[in-house]
Amino acid sequence: MIYLDNCATTKPDADVMKTFNTVNEKYYFNPSSPHYKGLETNKLLEQARNQIKEILKLNHQSVVFTSGATESNNLLITGMARSKKPFGKTIITSHLEHPSVLETVRALENEGFTVKYIQFNEGKLDLEHFRSLLNSDVTLVCLMHVNNVMGAILPITAIHEILKDYPKVHFHVDCVQSFGKLALPVHAMDSFVLSGHKFNGLKGQGILVFDQLKTITHTMFGGGQEYGFRSGTVNVANDVALSRAIRIAENERVQLVKRTSKFKMMIEEEVKKLPGLVVNSLPDGAPHIVNIGFPGVKGEVIVNAFSKADICISTTSACSSKRAKFNEALNALHVPETVIAGSVRISFDKYTTEDDINQFINVLNKIYNDMKELIKDAV
Repeated sequence: MIYLDNCATTKPDADVMKTFNTVNEKYYFNPSSPHYKGLETNKLLEQARNQIKEILKLNHQSVVFTSGATESNNLLITGMARSKKPFGKTIITSHLEHPSVLETVRALENEGFTVKYIQFNEGKLDLEHFRSLLNSDVTLVCLMHVNNVMGAILPITAIHEILKDYPKVHFHVDCVQSFGKLALPVHAMDSFVLSGHKFNGLKGQGILVFDQLKTITHTMFGGGQEYGFRSGTVNVANDVALSRAIRIAENERVQLVKRTSKFKMMIEEEVKKLPGLVVNSLPDGAPHIVNIGFPGVKGEVIVNAFSKADICISTTSACSSKRAKFNEALNALHVPETVIAGSVRISFDKYTTEDDINQFINVLNKIYNDMKELIKDAV
């Protein structure tokens, strides 16, 4: 089996799993308990939190442990929008965002908020259009660092510079697909989220990094854990293992980028040799994501064809691939509908080998030969 759906999830690192199991065996105590074992467990939890701050080079920001980016995005966006409602009701985002952002801001529209979407021009976020959307009613901007379907890299630092003229705006960034592949522009973000299973951690691991905990409206209530922001008994083993995953990913980042950039180039060069196929991913996009369009063929058909060859790829985000509508990210980037319908995503991680890529290319050629008449008719 060749696994090339690493944007959906990654294989857990053995050291991360070992850390998780060890902490579960030795520190299974509740870190909120007052006895000495509870205090020892809480100390371990805070050590993990401080290690993450050190690795990410955080200054005044707090690290809130969550179950993943979906929960983190929901907590931050809903809480921040409600807390700033007396000062403005407009939220700016884009159609490239993950469903955990898009569906959250759409739910807030039912509470009276206004949502505006930034346009894209030739695959690039239109900064001038972004400027035109800003006014005194805007209090929240929510964008992702790297798009999970196309690999588009959004200009986070440039957006941060523009927002200096709008000091009441909170700038929230989804860094799920960028961490471990790109350097994070920590200084440019008021808050950001990570999800462990996207960089060889475990599912159910996430953090929200935030600099203004006292200014946000809480949306979860209970025992007051995680600064009162995310109540519930803390999963210490998960959180310590996440710290380990973050350290490993950051240590391996430069080498990973070098390898995956080569893999991306290999596939895209091969696609260009096959008449009718389209490379949707951007030349200067994230190194671990390739998106290919097969005009005239449904993406699900392509995925199934690769599955028969024991190769796992995807159509779009695993969180939205079962929906019956066109992918919003591809649509926002003005990809033709016939290409969107036949688009597939290939994504790599540290366990991907050059032999995997060569085998993928061989199967790609076979599938293309079987379907080239359909593709030619659609072009």
